[in-house]
Amino acid sequence: MEPLGWKAFLEERTGLPSALARAFDVAMPGGPRWRRVFGASLAMLLLLEALTGVAMMTVYSPGITTAWSSTWYLEAVLPWGRMVRGLHHFGTHAIVVLLALHLAQVVIDRATRRPRELNYLLGLALAGLVLFATMTGFPLAWDQRGYWVSRIETGIIGSVPVLGPTLQRLLIGGTHYGQLTLTRFYTLHVWLVPLALLLGVWAHVAMVRRHGLKGDAARGDTDARWWPGQAARDALVALITVLLVTWMARRWGAPLDAPADPSSHYPAVPEWFFMPLSQLLKHFPGRRQIIGTMVIPGVLTTFLALLPWIDRSSSRLRRGLTLAPIALAGIGALVLGLELRRDLATPAFRRSERAAEATSRRARGLARAGIPPEGPLEMVRNDPAVRPGELFVQYCGTCHAVRGMSRQQKGPRLDGFGSRDWATAFLTWPDHPELMGTTEIHDMPGQRRRLHDDGMRAVSEWLYSRGYEPGEAAPESALVSAGEAIYRRRCTTCHQGEGDTTETEAADRDAPNLDAWGSRAYIRAQLINAGAPENYGARNHMPRFHDRLNEREMTMVVDYVRSLRTRPAPTVRDEPPSTTP
Repeated sequence: MEPLGWKAFLEERTGLPSALARAFDVAMPGGPRWRRVFGASLAMLLLLEALTGVAMMTVYSPGITTAWSSTWYLEAVLPWGRMVRGLHHFGTHAIVVLLALHLAQVVIDRATRRPRELNYLLGLALAGLVLFATMTGFPLAWDQRGYWVSRIETGIIGSVPVLGPTLQRLLIGGTHYGQLTLTRFYTLHVWLVPLALLLGVWAHVAMVRRHGLKGDAARGDTDARWWPGQAARDALVALITVLLVTWMARRWGAPLDAPADPSSHYPAVPEWFFMPLSQLLKHFPGRRQIIGTMVIPGVLTTFLALLPWIDRSSSRLRRGLTLAPIALAGIGALVLGLELRRDLATPAFRRSERAAEATSRRARGLARAGIPPEGPLEMVRNDPAVRPGELFVQYCGTCHAVRGMSRQQKGPRLDGFGSRDWATAFLTWPDHPELMGTTEIHDMPGQRRRLHDDGMRAVSEWLYSRGYEPGEAAPESALVSAGEAIYRRRCTTCHQGEGDTTETEAADRDAPNLDAWGSRAYIRAQLINAGAPENYGARNHMPRFHDRLNEREMTMVVDYVRSLRTRPAPTVRDEPPSTTP
């Protein structure tokens, strides 16, 4: 027996050569055309998505405390990790663009007509699956952008009457975003949707092989096949598409925002291909929202589905009128997208974007020092460089003003609190608008006329010494001794404390104990209970924070307030004569 060649060997054992020959033997009346290349490019990008997705699955951990961490590790530590994630990200955007171009080509070539109606409908379903895959993929990093954009998108689904709320609960696993939400999105994105896409693409290609590619036989070779003329065009455009996606991935990479924080106010914007629908809902608020969620999208989807039976005319004029709604929908989507961009181009939104980007950079920097077991959100929340200020704004800034942090003025301004200058300003005019002037406590007169400049300087030095810590400008011991003597002799008629030389009974003294003024212990005591007898007693209006801040947060706020003593204190001139008792 003569030895078989390699082709004959494979044919006899596998039948692969003849199978490939049949696969390439697709009819193409009219010959190869450049406008028919989008389908092959879509197939190539879907393959790229599958390969990069599998690569990322080897690193990704789908948990609300691990998703961001594993994504950051892929992005910042693993070689080629940033490229792989960028390819996956920009490949998704390229697929959406090619879907629109492929749909336009199919409609223009009349490839919706008999016997290709079912294949056309299958293509529409595949396009919907791709959009659904993008929706389930973006929140998997569990960063601010993906989390909040997903909230917007599922919110749109939930606004659909009757079935919307049920579908929304099924997607997110209840009424709140959390671990179950991430698990469901992960399952949908990496298993169910890809399986449906694989089966759908296989059926789509099988029907294309059965019916051939739609073409105009009157304009070219009626016996033309897909191989090699159209195959060469498809390969070239697919290569260019992959190279373009690769360049974008290398140039920009996929975005990774700060870890998702449900308590934050993030400037969320939908992906560009969901922007028109999001903006459309703004034009139909309240009860009319059904127009934006169901009526207009439903009418457009129904029109596209019925197109094979509507678009039957051979007249260009009639076809133009028939297809006009598609063109109008495209123009409308472009207008709505630009309108949303314009609405977002406000100074307030830009500031929010800059703040979000600063938080993102900070989170990535903190991650390099190690992510704690509690997760990346706790890492960001407890950043000693930023979190104390955030806590101050949240809990203290509603009353106390601090330049650059808060402008509220219901209590004393705390810039410079604990310093000599702050003490001097308070002694000069306690009821100054930036001190106790906005409170309901106004029974302390200015002390300059009683103490004169030397006494004011001595008492301020003594108060400063109460919160002094090593590393700061040391207080002058002579002034401290003189200031304490003055304080014990003249101020303890009202102020509580030890070592006073007045004859006032302790029960009759209702002003705060200043023996530890400006120190961490003093600040903590005010936060825990400013209404304690040794503080402001029954006259206090400051809430207690012992049950609002945990121990770590309490320490951060104390440290932040303590750090304010290095700032310039409020500028206070002599008390006006009319306010002197």
